[in-house]
Amino acid sequence: MSPTRKEAILFHAAKLFSERGVARTTVRDIADEVGILSGSLYHHFASKHAIVFEIVITFIDDLNDRYEAALVPGETARGRLDRMIAVSFESATDHPYATEIYQNESTLSSQPADSRIATAVRRANQYWADAIARGIETGEFRTDVDPHHFHRMLRESVWFTVRFHRDSLATSADRLRHDLIGVFLDGFATGDAARKPAASTLGVPSGPPAVPAPEGPAGEPALIDLQRNIRELEEAVRELRLQRG
Repeated sequence: MSPTRKEAILFHAAKLFSERGVARTTVRDIADEVGILSGSLYHHFASKHAIVFEIVITFIDDLNDRYEAALVPGETARGRLDRMIAVSFESATDHPYATEIYQNESTLSSQPADSRIATAVRRANQYWADAIARGIETGEFRTDVDPHHFHRMLRESVWFTVRFHRDSLATSADRLRHDLIGVFLDGFATGDAARKPAASTLGVPSGPPAVPAPEGPAGEPALIDLQRNIRELEEAVRELRLQRG
């Protein structure tokens, strides 16, 4: 089915915003990409910032709906986080570039607490926090690791993974999810849970090699930082395993 004019505007605007930033993208730029006159765009959106809002809030609302629908009574905390990562990747695939825009634009992440975006973001974060708290309460997860720090590291790694694997996300999501779960939860799990990880119901592949690191311009700061952080996390996991024997 062909996209509607409004959907085309949102898609092309999101791509431009993620590549250039909102400030450096004009309404005319968006209209040119869609193949319409600038004036025609205003029939659908009152302003450029109305387009930004629509892209971001539609993504976060959809994400929350998927988190809610993915809840399974009685499942393990590890299983819940596994499922949340899966639906995060699915939503990011269905809403291209929305997460990059939210990460790049500081005004979106620093909105008033009662704004619609801030409220939706808090709801999304609470799903992660609840899953982690459940794991600590049931003994799946360690009590000597700050759950707030772990929550932020895991959540941000999910979205940076989306950012750096955007072009291959639709085909590599299972392997990426498997790697995230392995790196983070094997280190956060108690001894028994780490040795006996919960079987996923989402068909995580076990044989293929890990997805290679995304390529980028030499010396790209964000990519270098991400690779360094992953190496540090892997080293921390190895140390935790040695401590448990």
